[in-house]
Amino acid sequence: MSKFIKELREGDKVDDFFVVSQREKREAKNGSPYLSVAFSDASGTIGSTIFDDVERLFGVLEPNTIAKVTGSVSSREGKTQLRIFDARPVMDGDEVDFSALRPVSPYDREAMFKELESCRAKVKDPFVAKLLASFFEDAEFVKEFKTHTAAKAMHHATVGGLLEHTLGVVRLADAFSDLYPKLDRDLMLAGAMLHDIGKIYEMGGLVATEYTTAGRLLGHIVIGSELVGRACDKIKGFPESLKLQLQHIIVSHHGKQEFGSPCLPQTPEAMALFRADEFDSHIFQAFRAIGDESEQPGEFTSRVKGLDTALYKTEAAKGSGLYSMAFPEGGKIEEPSKKEPEVQTSSPMQDDLFKQ
Repeated sequence: MSKFIKELREGDKVDDFFVVSQREKREAKNGSPYLSVAFSDASGTIGSTIFDDVERLFGVLEPNTIAKVTGSVSSREGKTQLRIFDARPVMDGDEVDFSALRPVSPYDREAMFKELESCRAKVKDPFVAKLLASFFEDAEFVKEFKTHTAAKAMHHATVGGLLEHTLGVVRLADAFSDLYPKLDRDLMLAGAMLHDIGKIYEMGGLVATEYTTAGRLLGHIVIGSELVGRACDKIKGFPESLKLQLQHIIVSHHGKQEFGSPCLPQTPEAMALFRADEFDSHIFQAFRAIGDESEQPGEFTSRVKGLDTALYKTEAAKGSGLYSMAFPEGGKIEEPSKKEPEVQTSSPMQDDLFKQ
């Protein structure tokens, strides 16, 4: 790859491979069809509006595939965009660097998981400890958990993003428990560690994140609640009240029904976890938006989807938008790898979905 998307500037020529992350056929005011396409690589996303050769390029630019793109970089309203001259699918003999196409968390995954395990060790309730062990001492689960994305695009949409986001929420849950001693630390830590585990089954894909059948039909909130409920049922004598509280944290962690939660938070721990999850995802989006647009003109970013506002570009927040939390102890920046990232390439079998 000659240049990453984040390095492209107006006037640059492009002849490289990109992931087609979105593609939509639209109609102009004069009735002519055009394409709105988003391309991505490991550094970010760039948009393109295509008015010529629409039908052929619609077939070429299939979402969640890799395309060889030829064009140039232009600018509109302060944002760079691609002007496409031609595009084609990947062909036999093409040398594609997958590590340049899939965003990866900048944090050392082993260091993040080690810190997560140190927080798990703080849990005192034997039933909660056994529940967490049933997940985080399962080698297959841990492998998926370390490499999975936390979202399709909104926040922590990287290899290792689920681990990064979970650690961020766990850190906040632990701190909340220090600040508000009436919060049940065991419930807080367990809820934080388990709140998004359903995403392992909700999404997959090698070059771009796609929703699985289970993800579309159930969603990660329902899947996560089912996983935790079944794991609790396998632990002899697991208190029903404790199981319900843990499941409630999971099903209410989006905070509002319009955001996907079946019910509102109704325990102090569920209220705290909703805010911790919301804060970690929102602060990530804020730093990313400011970092991505730090060199563009204007004191404010464009409107950030999910935050429903534009952001003032503070000096402290400028720079890479991915570095939104302190590095784990012993952690380091992950250098780009030339190896294909270890990510889930297919949907799990339905019979194995809730297997523990």
